[in-house]
Amino acid sequence: MKQTGYDMLYLTACAVNNITPDSSCIALINPDELFKMCQYHSLTAIVCTALESAGISNKKFTEAKLKAIRKNILLDSERKKICGTLEQYGIWYMPLKGTILKELYPQTDVRQMSDNDILFDKTYRKTVLKIMKNLGYSAKYYGKGNHDVYIKPPIYNYEMHTELFHISYNEKWTEYYSQIKNKLIQDSNTEYGYHFTDEDFYVYITAHEYKHYNISGTGLRSLLDRYIFLMHKEKILNWQYIQNECTKLGIAQFEKQNRNLCKKVLSEPELPRLSPEEKELLEYHFSCGTYGTIENEITKRMEKFNYKTVSKTRFKYIFSRVFPSLEFYRFNYPFFYHHKILLPLIWFVRLAKGMTVKRKHMKKELRIIFKFNKVKKIQNKHK
Repeated sequence: MKQTGYDMLYLTACAVNNITPDSSCIALINPDELFKMCQYHSLTAIVCTALESAGISNKKFTEAKLKAIRKNILLDSERKKICGTLEQYGIWYMPLKGTILKELYPQTDVRQMSDNDILFDKTYRKTVLKIMKNLGYSAKYYGKGNHDVYIKPPIYNYEMHTELFHISYNEKWTEYYSQIKNKLIQDSNTEYGYHFTDEDFYVYITAHEYKHYNISGTGLRSLLDRYIFLMHKEKILNWQYIQNECTKLGIAQFEKQNRNLCKKVLSEPELPRLSPEEKELLEYHFSCGTYGTIENEITKRMEKFNYKTVSKTRFKYIFSRVFPSLEFYRFNYPFFYHHKILLPLIWFVRLAKGMTVKRKHMKKELRIIFKFNKVKKIQNKHK
């Protein structure tokens, strides 16, 4: 996996810097392994452009690239329809994350998208549910957490956010963004569309990346997104403001480390000498894929217990999964939080659900728990 990760990195750096890959380097790459790795990191389309610039045609890469382009076209068209409807209802909104970042890529359609994210005025949550249903969507996930998920065949997937971060993840962040409208600038060509300043957008994508990194890990695409943004904006950003805001959120060190790493590994195809810590962090990104892994997520949860013996750590983790803290019920099952006498009922329901509906997930989690035999420190070293 490591070598294929470096091959993917090399071709990605070629693509974003408009450099033709060296044919002798390409000849050493296993195309099937490269394709699997690129799919794992959602970088197939951009790597395909690098291969094409070297005169290499690969059917699987070409088909994946065309599929990504078609999906972006469809998502863009549908997002305009959704935002147009929000305008009609007088609901303020703001597209988020990849929707903005892809416009900075050398070819906008090669930034692969699994969905689109839109923040909107949370006082209109029920109205947005009605809007999305009228547009042919079904609510896959509604009313819990900080976003609702709407889907429609063949490929449409929209996360409609009422808040940027849920309070259960980080109360400090929720408070920081509680008056988010004060941070936004109205779009010049719409009445209800808004956007961040460049600085606040950068702080937000850093916080979003840190959240994924801290839960289950994040892959090379997150470094690429940061590098692409910095290519266009680094010289005009107010870095003192960014440093101050990242410090407030507790992510200043994370921002600095990832800014340095992305520039070091993506500024040119030839990889410079990396420190042992940088190499370890880069290879950790290779292992995580676009959205991290359940192995990382469970391992990180277990590490928080930090008991002297592995068996005690395993027991405490399993106990916490069967009988979560009251804070868990406060955010996920508020009815039971306010009626604590009924908690045994939800314990039974959750356990029964795990053994039936989520049986495969439960078995996988148990396998990971019993494979756990030491505390892995790499994730903690780079916070």
